[in-house]
Amino acid sequence: MTLPPINWDYSSFKAAFFKRTGLELERYKDKQMERRIRQFMQRKEKPNFRLFFEYLSSTPSALEDFMNYLTINTSEFFRDEKVYDRLQEEIFVELLKREKGMLRFWSAGCSVGAEPYTIAIAMDLLQSLERTEVVASDLDDKALEIARQGLYSRKMLGKTREDIIKRYFLAKGENYEVIPKIKEVVTFWRHNLLTDPPYRNCHMIFCRNVFIYFKPETQEFLLERFSSVLKPGGYLVIGSAEYISDPAKLGLTKRHNSIYQKSA
Repeated sequence: MTLPPINWDYSSFKAAFFKRTGLELERYKDKQMERRIRQFMQRKEKPNFRLFFEYLSSTPSALEDFMNYLTINTSEFFRDEKVYDRLQEEIFVELLKREKGMLRFWSAGCSVGAEPYTIAIAMDLLQSLERTEVVASDLDDKALEIARQGLYSRKMLGKTREDIIKRYFLAKGENYEVIPKIKEVVTFWRHNLLTDPPYRNCHMIFCRNVFIYFKPETQEFLLERFSSVLKPGGYLVIGSAEYISDPAKLGLTKRHNSIYQKSA
C-alpha cells in the first residue's frame, strides 16, 4: 500500500487499518478505542499513527498481537450472580420444560471461556447437560486458546461457590481445570460479530459486556442480528450495564434485568 506523506490522525489510521485487515474500528466508540490503541503504541514506542501502521504492516507477529489486544478480555465464572440466579431458578427451567430435544446456546464474545463453561455447569446442575449444546465465539485467537484448555486461576473463580469448584474443576497446581464432561459440550470458534454469519436457531444468546464498546448504530445492528437468529420464545442475555432502548422494535420483551425474550 502506498502511504501519503502526511501526518495521520486517528481517522486516517482507521481507514488504512480497515483496508489492510477488514476490521472496522469505525464501529467502536472513538474515545475508548483510540485511548486503547495509543496505549499499545506507547508500549511499542511508535509515536504516531503513520509509523504505527507501517510497523503493523511490516511485522506480522505485531499485527497478530495487536488484533488480539483489541479484544477486551475481562471475564470470570458466574459473573453477575443475580443474573445467573434468575437464569438458574427460572429461565433455564422454563426453557427446559417448553422445548424438547437439544438446546442451543451461543456465547458471543466469549473471551477466555468462563461464560460458556458457566452455562454448561448451570445446565448440569439442572441435570440437563445431555440436552446442552454451547457454541462460544470470539475474535481473539489467544483467548480462544485459553478457553479450549479450560485452565484458570483462582481469581477467575472468585464468585463461584466452593461446592461447584470441587464438583466441576480439577486442581492443577495453583490453577483449576474444567472437568472433561463440561468441556465436551462447548465448541469454540473464531468469529467476527460484525462480518461473519451468526450462529442460527439459538434458544439463548449471551452477549454480555460487549455492546458498551460499540457505537449506538453498531449496537442496533448486532441486536437485530441476534434477534433474527433466536428461535421464537428464545432469550437474549446482555450485560448488567447495558440496555436495549426499544426492545419491542426487535420483537423482544424484557423479562428481567439483562434478560430479554423473543416473541413466540
